[in-house]
Amino acid sequence: MENNKSINNRKDNLKLFYDIYPVLESIDENNNRIISQKAKFKTLSADEYISSGNCTCEGIIFVITGTIKIQRINENGEETNLFNIRKGELCHEALSCLLNFKSLNIIGRALQQSKICIIPFEIVTEYLFKDSEFLKYMYKDIYNKFNTVIEKKEEKIHDSLETRIIKLLISKKSKIIYSTHKEIAFEIDSTREVVSRKLKKFEKDGYVNLERGKIIILKDLNGFLR
Repeated sequence: MENNKSINNRKDNLKLFYDIYPVLESIDENNNRIISQKAKFKTLSADEYISSGNCTCEGIIFVITGTIKIQRINENGEETNLFNIRKGELCHEALSCLLNFKSLNIIGRALQQSKICIIPFEIVTEYLFKDSEFLKYMYKDIYNKFNTVIEKKEEKIHDSLETRIIKLLISKKSKIIYSTHKEIAFEIDSTREVVSRKLKKFEKDGYVNLERGKIIILKDLNGFLR
């Protein structure tokens, strides 16, 4: 039996959830609060993984706070970044479980402490998929994710690896960047070894100074792009 603290926490979670996803609150109100009864809330630690092997096959994930990075793992175990899921968005990979499609080997990793809500599949099929406003919401989210993947693909085609690294460093907007070579490689879909070689070249050319766990910017990196 739930104690008063857990009941109050659930009420707070539901209020925040519906503030972010009002389309779901409308469905809930019209169906005897079925979502409020069945929704599962979970807090993910930074760097904690979710995959089709656990909670993603329980239902559809909705992000309340934080950011989840979605990646695909190929046959060699290499990771490709696809897009991030943030507050107000949802994870579509769970649909492959629901529809019995072949898994795309998609995993998610919390970039920071994140709170998610999992709506069980029986609620999704019986109530969410029958609501036209939710379907519009979901299709719009899918469209935005697809557009992100296209933009990243185009960026890879048109920008060299050096340019991608420089643009990433500039985007940090700091003279001291606390990132490892592995973390930078992760963000630009490369490998640590390749990124390390490129950064050492930037250091040799006088643009940066490399220290353990951080990169100190010495010169305007925009000059490298000219």
